[in-house]
This record gives sequence, structure tokens and C-alpha cells, in this order.
Amino acid sequence: MQAVKSLPAELSIHKAGKLLQTVSLQLDRYELGRADSNALCFRDAQGLSRRHAAFERDDSSWLVRDLESTNGTFLNGLRVQGTQRLRSGDRVTVGELNILFSDAFAPLRTNRTFVFVDRRDSPSTTTAEVTLDRVLDTDEEFHGSPHMRALVQAGRELCGTLSLDELFNVIMNLSVETVGAARGVLITLEAGEFRVRASKGAGFRISSHVRDVVVKERRSLLVHDALMDPALAARLSIVQDQVRGILAVPLQTEKDVIGLIYLDSPVNIREFTKDDLNVLTVLANIAAIRIEQARLAEIEQAEKLRAAELEHAALIQRSILPGDMPPFLHRKDFGLYAAMVTAKEVGGDLYDFFLLDEEHLGFVIGDVSGKGVPAALFMAVARTLLRATAETQKDPGACFSYMNRMLLERNAADMFVTLLYVVLNTTTGELDYANAGHNPPYIYSRDGRFRKLPQKSGPILGLLEGVEYRTLTTRIEPGEGMLLYTDGVTEAIDKDDQFFGEERLEAYLAERKPGDAASLVLGLKAAVEEFAKNMPQADDITILGLLYQGEAGRQSGKGITQ
Repeated sequence: MQAVKSLPAELSIHKAGKLLQTVSLQLDRYELGRADSNALCFRDAQGLSRRHAAFERDDSSWLVRDLESTNGTFLNGLRVQGTQRLRSGDRVTVGELNILFSDAFAPLRTNRTFVFVDRRDSPSTTTAEVTLDRVLDTDEEFHGSPHMRALVQAGRELCGTLSLDELFNVIMNLSVETVGAARGVLITLEAGEFRVRASKGAGFRISSHVRDVVVKERRSLLVHDALMDPALAARLSIVQDQVRGILAVPLQTEKDVIGLIYLDSPVNIREFTKDDLNVLTVLANIAAIRIEQARLAEIEQAEKLRAAELEHAALIQRSILPGDMPPFLHRKDFGLYAAMVTAKEVGGDLYDFFLLDEEHLGFVIGDVSGKGVPAALFMAVARTLLRATAETQKDPGACFSYMNRMLLERNAADMFVTLLYVVLNTTTGELDYANAGHNPPYIYSRDGRFRKLPQKSGPILGLLEGVEYRTLTTRIEPGEGMLLYTDGVTEAIDKDDQFFGEERLEAYLAERKPGDAASLVLGLKAAVEEFAKNMPQADDITILGLLYQGEAGRQSGKGITQ
């Protein structure tokens, strides 16, 4: 029996197996992501972008659209490219969220029973009702034709929690046994390539003609005698193996052919029948659905493990970089503040600061090539290498020359890093710095004046051999500050694909007139976020600010404000 549903379409949103929310789709568009501006906002969901995906009405049906998310949107285990139409029962995966789509006009399946008529065993009763669970119960004896018994056995075998490899072998064995074939092979179609997943019998080759008919035309194929068939008799694989009977059926889900089952007999042990073809087609359809379910479960489990690993990696990265802001509260001659917003769970930007002695403060900012975990690992190596080098070599250029040699020796992944390292003499205001391909820093004052330091000491670190980096020198006056940033600031994009750019950055410095390092950094971070207006963040954003007070600050006790 079927019941027709008259309510609007629904989304059932699950996390870790628990239902979070059921949404009745009354509007024409729903955006989903971590940002508050989304109609479906999940701030704490792992693997979710600020604007991740959208559900859109298209006449009487619904579409799902990926909004250029970092980790992708998946429909029934396959990555969504652009938009894809939804059907009732489809599962959409975004980060750690699993979303079940229910169509308004699709029939709902009610609990069904199987009815058997057997007058011999129960002459006074013409019907008997049993549940599907009972039919599939392995302890329940089932009477019927060999083909019906085979389908019930398939249901029993395939309803368990088998891994994909186990599932392929079970399907292969069931197929061969059901029709009495001499040998067989199960092949899946993955990313346009055919892959053998299970086989039974001696090695053989499948005719490409048979394969293409089954997969491309989505047709089941029965050949009584291949050596007598005009389309097959001349095929080398048929002649060499003396193939006679052939059965080949597609592994077909509702939308796609994901492979095929091929069975044959080199000699006429048993002639395949149309009933064999029918039962094998039904078995293959059941198997295809079960394979997709197993694939989806494995993808879901892998996504959960990946999310957990990324969360752990992010925790490690946060522990590597300085966390307490502002630092050095006991010092009144300078103030520091830094902020970083990663585009992914872990990032490739870095910042650090440390006292070389009582009169010299070192601080650094950098940007590693690439994104994600590889960039984060390379970032950790670069930071550790700089710290170790700076302990024995106070000259920034000499530090970079040594670091470049070390990075080239241990850089199998061909990664590199832009780096800006500054050493401040807290007594005189003298600044020694080295810039290896990084964005130029700014010296600014409270009255809106600023100047850029565009000189470079040399190219990006880890890229070229034999480079000796120069140390550059300038001076900062009491009451002035220094701004360091990564290109995630200037390359932030708004809805019109315009960059934040250096002009807006310089306008901010001219108009902001920051009173301390914290307000400088946090104000710029807010200005970039306001400019981007919830557009997907393409790159890590890191900002470091310094306010120098000098001897006057030390004596007066005036420093940064929190």
C-alpha cells in the first residue's frame, strides 16, 4: 500500500547519528553553513564552510548547490559539481552533517507484509502474513523455487554490515551459485575506470562488446551460445576461451550504472535461461544498492575520522603558536598583539615573538605555500628552525641564509615559505629585519601617518640554492607602531570579486589612528570581515601589530591597553 504525502518537502539534518533538526521547505532557497547569515546555521559543525551549500526550489522539484565550499558537498557519496537535482530519499553530506531529503510528492513506503497461499499445509486458511524481518531471518526455513530461494538468501546475506571487500565476494558467490555458472567476475566503474573487485574461476577476459552493451546501454544480456552469435563469434576472447553461455547484468542504482556482473560457461554444462537472467538482474539491482550504501557508510566514517584528525591537528597548531594576548604584560616599553583566522581547520600562516635578551625583541610573520595539514607541518618546521637559529644568530639576514639551506636539504615536497623577521632594540628603537618575499610591513603613527618598507632581503625561503639574505635597517620612534600581515588580508574578496587591496589597508591606517596594538589588529580584522561579507575565505588571514613606547613608556608605566 502507498500513501501520498501532501506536506512540503523536508530536510532531516543529522550529526553523529542524532537528529538535529527537521526543516519544512517553505521558502525557495536555503543556504547552509557556519555563518550566522545562513538560514541553516551550524556554527560548531566540523568540516563546514561559512557558506557551504544551498537548497533551491526549481518549479516542483529541489536542487542542491555547492557554494565553493572547502571540503565539498556530497550527494549519495558523490561530490556535487555545480547543482544536482534531488530525489526523495537522497542523502546530502556536508562536513559532519548528514541531510536526508524527503520529497513532498513521493510516495511513502508503509510497512509491508508478504502473503503466501499454501492450501496443502493449511486447508482451512488461505493466507498467512509474515514480516520482512522473519523472511530474512537466517533461522527461518524458506520453501520456494531455486531462484526465489536465491533471492531470499541474497537478502539475508546482503542485509548485514559487511565491508565493501566482503560484500563484493558475497555477491560474486551468490551470482555464480544462483544460475550454476562455471565462473564469473564483478567489475565496478570508478572515476571512469573499470576495476575488478571479485572473481570466481580461472583467469579470463571479458568481451568489450558485452561490457559496453551492459554498461553503456544499461541492458542485461543473455547469450545461449557465444560461438554461434554473429556479434561475438569473431571476438578473440570468446574464441580462445571457447565461451558458450553468457550472462551479464548491470550493477545499477536509481541513477547510475556502477559496474556489472559477468558470468559464463566455457562448455555447455548448463544452458542459461531467461529466468536465470531475470533473477540475476534483480540480484544485481539489490547488490548495487547495497554497494552504494556500504560506500556511503565508508565515506561517512572516513569523513568523521578526517574531521577528528583535523581537529586534533588544529589543537596542536594552536599550541605551537603563541596564544595569550596581549603578551609581555610586564613590559611597558612596547606592546604586541596578533590574530589568525585560518581558511581551513589548520593553516599555513605563522606568527611568533620572543625576547632575545632584555633589550631585543624578535617577531616574525610568514605564509607557507599550499593549504591544510601539509602547509601546517611545513609551518611548524619553519617556525622551529627560526627559533633555533635566532638563539645563536641575532642578524635576521644570516638567520634566513641558514634557514634556506636547511629547508632545501629537507624539502621533498617542494614547499616554500615567505617570511618577515624583525628584531627591535627596545632601548633605541632600531629595527633590523629581513624580508624573504613577504608582504611589505608598515610603520605607522597615531596621527595617521605611515610609511611602507618595500625592500626585500631575498627571494622566498626554500626555493633557490646559494642565496645570501641581507639585513635591512630602519628606526621606529616612541609612539609609532609596526603592522605585519599576510596576503589573506589584501586578497580578501567581496561579493563583486574585488580585492581588499593595499589601498584599503593604507586607508585604514590613515583613518584608524590606533591607540594600541590590540585595537590596530582587531580593527583591521573586523574591517576585512566586513568587506568580505561572508564570502568564502580563500586564504589564511594573519595580522601582527607592534606599538613602541621606548624609554618614556618604561619610565611612565604607560603601555598597551587591553
